[in-house]
Amino acid sequence: MKRLLVMLLLAAGPTNAADNPMWRSGLLWKCTFSSVIQCERSTDCTPSNQAGEVSIEYGDNRVVDQAGKQVSIKRHYVQTVAGSPIGSEVKIELATNEVIWLSPADAAGTFSDNWIGAMLSPKAGVIVEELRPLICSPRK
Repeated sequence: MKRLLVMLLLAAGPTNAADNPMWRSGLLWKCTFSSVIQCERSTDCTPSNQAGEVSIEYGDNRVVDQAGKQVSIKRHYVQTVAGSPIGSEVKIELATNEVIWLSPADAAGTFSDNWIGAMLSPKAGVIVEELRPLICSPRK
C-alpha cells in the first residue's frame, strides 16, 4: 500500500516549467470570460454576466487584466496525473495570490489549441473570492 501511495505521489508531481505545453502554441495568450462568480462572507455565491479579457504573457512573466493592470507571475508549473483523462494541467500563481488553472481543450492539439479553466481571485472585504471561467487561445 505504501509503495502504491509513493508511486501515485510521484506520478502526480509537477514537471519543469520549461516543459509547459502551452508554449508549443506561443508565449502570448488571450483568455476571455463571460461570467464572474462572486462569493461573499455570508457564504453565498452569485454568478453575474460580466465579460472581460485577461492576457497571459509568458515572455514578460506577467498577466494583464481587462483594466490593463499588470501582475507578475510568481511561478507556474505543469502537472500530469497518471491515468487521468486530462493530459496536462497548467497552474499559474500570481504575485497577488490569484491562481489561473488551465487544461487543454484538445490534449492532442489536433482539433484545437484552446485551453480552458478558471481564474481564482481571493479578495478582502465583503467579497471573499471571485471565479472567472476562462477560454484561452494563443495570440497570432
